[in-house]
Amino acid sequence: MAVEPATPQRKKRQRVQQKRRSDAGSVQFRGRDATIIRFAAEQTFARSDSLGEELAPGHTPATASPPASQLADPTAPTKRPWPADSRHRQNAVAKLLKKLSDRGYLEVIQPWDDQPPWFRATAFGLRAVGLDWPEIFFPEKYEDLEARLRHDDQFKSHNHLINQTRLMLARGGAGVPAHTWKGERAIELALPPRQKDVRRPHKADGILYLKEAGAWSITAKDGTILETVEMKPGQLLSIEVECTLKSDHRLSEILPDLLAYHDYVWYFCLTATIKQAVADARREVLTTHDQRRRLRILLLEDYLPCP
Repeated sequence: MAVEPATPQRKKRQRVQQKRRSDAGSVQFRGRDATIIRFAAEQTFARSDSLGEELAPGHTPATASPPASQLADPTAPTKRPWPADSRHRQNAVAKLLKKLSDRGYLEVIQPWDDQPPWFRATAFGLRAVGLDWPEIFFPEKYEDLEARLRHDDQFKSHNHLINQTRLMLARGGAGVPAHTWKGERAIELALPPRQKDVRRPHKADGILYLKEAGAWSITAKDGTILETVEMKPGQLLSIEVECTLKSDHRLSEILPDLLAYHDYVWYFCLTATIKQAVADARREVLTTHDQRRRLRILLLEDYLPCP
């Protein structure tokens, strides 16, 4: 049998074969991959800048410019700490999202050029992290997509604000103690099945399981502390992110529901008008001092830099 001459092309192929790893062709599923997929699954839809905060140490928001320590880091980009500034962080997130979308774990879309892309977990991604949840697709109609996900001066995305509130609380915002977060998809599984003409308890935007003790103060208009509300480890704190002004009747249904199933309720309101409406409902609907003290009402812009 004739032997192929040792041409330069043949030697090159031999070198490539020698360098080929024994696990070539396999997919390495890293811990960070699972974190990304689970974040998307728990929050239904998420934006890439929120993912940048989820992966950052301390869940810190991105800075406008890279710090001097980051610019002076001599290590290779793939070995550097998670970037602090917006531009480098978005580049890092884009690579991670592309990898996971190419492998079928995520779907990524960017409906608006002036806003970061959104992503969601596919059925394959849900199974990969052990979640037996139905796949939820992006809205098909543009007007539905715009109403739900667009976030700018004219539109406010409830999904995005919930995600940002989750991250703000994860870094200890609003004085919240250490906790674990339960998102709306996990909460949905704990509620009774939907039935026609049967009203279910209100589904919170998130539930915190407190791991440490905490407290907040009830103050008068002049700043005088009237009372301190103590929280204990193991208690449940319901989170509401209120973006629209609900009717008095609707609030009269929601507030008792939340307090019936949770130890405390925190309402983060997008506007001062919404905050006042919730405060009025607290006064009119809740009948005891104990119920009223367990409901804390906050203005979202006091805790998020860009609501």
